[in-house]
Amino acid sequence: YIRKELPKRGLCAFVANGSVLPRESGISSRPMRDGIAFQSPKEQEVTLELPHKGKITGMGIRKGITLIVGGGYHGKSTLLKALELGVYNHIAGDGREYVITDATAVKLRAEDGRSIQKTDISMFINDLPNGKDTTSFCTEDASGSTSQAANVIEEIEAGTSLFLIDEDTSATNFMVRDELMQQVIHRDMEPITPFIERVRELYREYGISTVLVAGSSGSYFQIADQIVQMDKYVPKEITELAKKAAADYPALKFPEEKPKEPSYDRKVRRNPGIRQKGRVKLKTMGRDAIMIGHETINLRYVEQLVDSEQLNTLGQIVRFLEEEVFDGKKTLGQAVEQAEKLLDKRGPAGMCEGNIVPGNLARPRIQEIYACMNRY
Repeated sequence: YIRKELPKRGLCAFVANGSVLPRESGISSRPMRDGIAFQSPKEQEVTLELPHKGKITGMGIRKGITLIVGGGYHGKSTLLKALELGVYNHIAGDGREYVITDATAVKLRAEDGRSIQKTDISMFINDLPNGKDTTSFCTEDASGSTSQAANVIEEIEAGTSLFLIDEDTSATNFMVRDELMQQVIHRDMEPITPFIERVRELYREYGISTVLVAGSSGSYFQIADQIVQMDKYVPKEITELAKKAAADYPALKFPEEKPKEPSYDRKVRRNPGIRQKGRVKLKTMGRDAIMIGHETINLRYVEQLVDSEQLNTLGQIVRFLEEEVFDGKKTLGQAVEQAEKLLDKRGPAGMCEGNIVPGNLARPRIQEIYACMNRY
């Protein structure tokens, strides 16, 4: 009910009062005993009438650009992690049962060393000194900024409506360039257009909202729609205060030209070496990677995969697309769409070969299917 209600109210997420967001430890998903219960700032409070529970009140995060700030260890990343996993429904006793996020939300991060194949990253990166084409960019070993740029473009294709970003896991030069750096290193000498100069456009042109956790750079104060400060795990609304402070600093300069729409015309050829001795060898490594034949697909930093069973299904999807769909004529988007239709019709079993269906499959979201294929 809450999921259906979010778009009607112009919200991209909801965190109920009384939710316990801190976890027992960094490796546990259990709620912290005596963890501080969440309490929404009055300015962002929303009350919903649930059909079987009655009234529930909490913080509604509006669509647009939301900034979460505060000192270290005050609960910024804890709130973001709860929003990240709010794309799934939680079991009773989790503490985050009523933390509900737009179902297409994606955690966006830098991913040094990932593989990128023919992705159009020209919205963010252009005119590389080595003359490399960024409208069809390829590398086996991406830098922090190129990997984050590719992640943005690929997730637009995957149909996301919300980016969740933590400054800690982002490439600094991708996120922001301050006034002093712009004065010393002229715009013409810098191939990267930082995210701060595109974030408003992503919302206006593509309808993609952003929730950003920032602890060290105040640049985003100028462009945020709402600013929340975490203070000992308690959120406070400080938009007006922060905007007033930001008014004393030089205004950010934005590029005059609008970027071209990214191209998604990537046609995938079949890999004939997938079958060895008449069968396809599939192996998953927890939530970190999938091996298909001799290829390893590294999914360690696709943070919204929560279960190794989802990776088992992704392995079956890769095999299905390789054997049944890829022909050098269909684009990656068309291929993933075909897999998604079959998943809707038959569930994960529809991806398996013959009548052999393993019992350890769980369905991933379309965003994770794209993430897997892009890293493959």
